[in-house]
Amino acid sequence: MQNELTKKEQRLMRRWFRKTDENTIELKEKRWGWIKIILGIILMGGIYYDFIDPRYQALTIQELKFAFQPETRFQKEFSRIEDDNNPNYTRFGETKDEYMARMWDRHKGDIWVGYFIAGKYALFLIYCLWPAKRRVRFDRKRSIIYTYVNKKFYLTEVNKLMRPFPEYIINTGAMVIFWVHPYEYPHKINIFRRGSQMMVSDYTMWLPMLGMIFTLNRNLYKKSSAATLKRFLVDFMNPDTPPERIAGMMKALETRPSICEYLEKILFGWIDSGLYCRGLPKDEILEKEIERYFAEQAPHIKALPSFEMGSYEESLELQWKFKNMKIISVEENIKAGYGVMPCPNLYAYPIRSLHRNRFGIAWGNEAGDVEQFPKSVGKWKSRKLKNKK
Repeated sequence: MQNELTKKEQRLMRRWFRKTDENTIELKEKRWGWIKIILGIILMGGIYYDFIDPRYQALTIQELKFAFQPETRFQKEFSRIEDDNNPNYTRFGETKDEYMARMWDRHKGDIWVGYFIAGKYALFLIYCLWPAKRRVRFDRKRSIIYTYVNKKFYLTEVNKLMRPFPEYIINTGAMVIFWVHPYEYPHKINIFRRGSQMMVSDYTMWLPMLGMIFTLNRNLYKKSSAATLKRFLVDFMNPDTPPERIAGMMKALETRPSICEYLEKILFGWIDSGLYCRGLPKDEILEKEIERYFAEQAPHIKALPSFEMGSYEESLELQWKFKNMKIISVEENIKAGYGVMPCPNLYAYPIRSLHRNRFGIAWGNEAGDVEQFPKSVGKWKSRKLKNKK
């Protein structure tokens, strides 16, 4: 395991995390940047045809005026046919009020065109600047992960995981996904999520994956930083990680970002995480929630379920609540042989991960994909759930 962080790793640490105390770091949600880029390119083409191309420019302006300033547009049209000798009448003997009422009745069915033109740009701007609402904290000293979403507190005790900790952090290449207990299936519509599912995907992850799709070069996924983020989380929570590496992580977070990092955050930060990311409640409130959890819920929780990336057929069975995710209950884990609590080799990457895609690529979820971890993690399965003393 490399204790010293490279310059690139230090920049990534500052990009993803915030230090809250000597034993806790906070991770911000980042997502859908690639969708914003694609929509932005499409809208740039729309801006050209709507406002620059002389064939459509005048028509666009007229439609916008009709939608937002109909009186002004009709007044301009009336002035062209107004009788010079009889003010407030048209040359055809129609009064101004009659003309305005007739024009409105004639064109009111097309008012939506102007609203659509302006609305598509307004919706895109709102979507780009919409704040990310999830932050999650990793407490190394107490071995807990917790967050607060929509006025609800979530907490995972790492020592109650039934499978190795790396199995609770999914690296898909384009993003890193994990849940904080209690798990909850996302909304039936995939773009909406409920509960405590965290998704981190910035341009250092999705950009190489888009390159892989367009160039058909499968090796480009190795350029993704998703595996680095997962290693940071596993190393930070692992009590056996050398103190020098933890100190290097903390030093990176304490170091002032460079001017280039500040500019990058200002110019491009909104693409991955919106205009800002909502903060967690004050520390006093969170500590009370943690105390309440250990007093009321922890005594009743002996083990925590896990999850995996499901197949296409399984996603249909789940009614598309989430295309490639399936929660594995405590009972199912016991049947599979994961019944020793806390699980041995808690921080070791598995030889064969649950999280492989349809092409058989593990994306860095397995021991063989991570150089600093041994490929042999030993045999430790047991059929009975029991607490390890």
